[in-house]
Amino acid sequence: MNTKKKHIAFVIGALSPGGAERVITNLSNSLVKDFKVTIITFIESDPFYALNDSVNVVSCFKELKNPKSFLGSLKLNYSILKRVSKITKEEKIDLLIGFITQANIKAVLAAKFNRIPCLISERNDPLKNDIPKFWVILRKYIYPKANCLIVQTEKVKQVYERMIKAKEMVVLPNPISTELSKLREDYSTNREKVILSVGTFNNDKRQERIISAFHELQLNNWKLLLIGEGPNESKLKALIEELNISDKVKTLPKIRNVHDYYNKASIFAFASKAEGFPNVLLEAMHFGLPSLSTDCNYGPSELITNGVNGFLAPVNDQAIFVDYLQKLVDSEELRLSFSKESQKTTEKFLDTHVTSSWRNLILKHLS
Repeated sequence: MNTKKKHIAFVIGALSPGGAERVITNLSNSLVKDFKVTIITFIESDPFYALNDSVNVVSCFKELKNPKSFLGSLKLNYSILKRVSKITKEEKIDLLIGFITQANIKAVLAAKFNRIPCLISERNDPLKNDIPKFWVILRKYIYPKANCLIVQTEKVKQVYERMIKAKEMVVLPNPISTELSKLREDYSTNREKVILSVGTFNNDKRQERIISAFHELQLNNWKLLLIGEGPNESKLKALIEELNISDKVKTLPKIRNVHDYYNKASIFAFASKAEGFPNVLLEAMHFGLPSLSTDCNYGPSELITNGVNGFLAPVNDQAIFVDYLQKLVDSEELRLSFSKESQKTTEKFLDTHVTSSWRNLILKHLS
């Protein structure tokens, strides 16, 4: 490469805790060796994950108020778009990369205004029906104007191929950061009897299913730990109280040292009804945690082969979920076997492999 590095920029709402934010952080930390890297956020926020000092973060606004009407929403989004476009021009950015629907649409438009290429990355279940209609319509017309649409799984690609006439569509899975990978310890027999679950407390993640399964099994010497925060937090705490299991079930807010808990727990449980690609399940398996997940669209079935390196329960079959959890609790031999197989499965997701694919894709669109 020539001495002057090309300047690329990611576009996202904020650098808060979350799967997409972790991926952007991992990619930025790796790609900064080859490119000048900026992250454009809509609002100012301290990066939740450790970010290389060479990565530049520029925010459109200090904070944003929630609009009270559709017109207010239009004005707000237009002002964010103008700022993203202005930052792109001022920073002399050569290529934009959007992450998640709203940021993708703004990135495509800002790239058009500045006559530069744009890659967009879709992270959610494409058939989720809680995306406002306005954005669904915009997605249909604006995504094809991007140079490339990046998705996380083959199944998601098939859905988008039916929905959107993309110029180019590429499957690139989430990378596991080398830094995180270095922190894993052997899955040994002296683990704490803890069932761990990590994820936002919302209707998609359905932690109440895990709490109910734990209660049903009446596990005397086991504990359940739920890490996360979100709109369902008080509901989940009320359920724990109601079932009278507060001594055994604990919740923790999102934390930076989640690896400490991957290294301590004995089992990982995941009960989502919808996913784009479950980062936390990938991380838990990489740390060798024997995992039980619902077989929701999209992601878990790309990671778990049922009965080989984990368990996959049908999304709405609570009885099978409970049965699988019982099997994991009962058999140390099964847990050790799943642990070994899980680690093998996740090697291909290490950021050295994934980042080189991103690098090649970026270079292709910069040439």
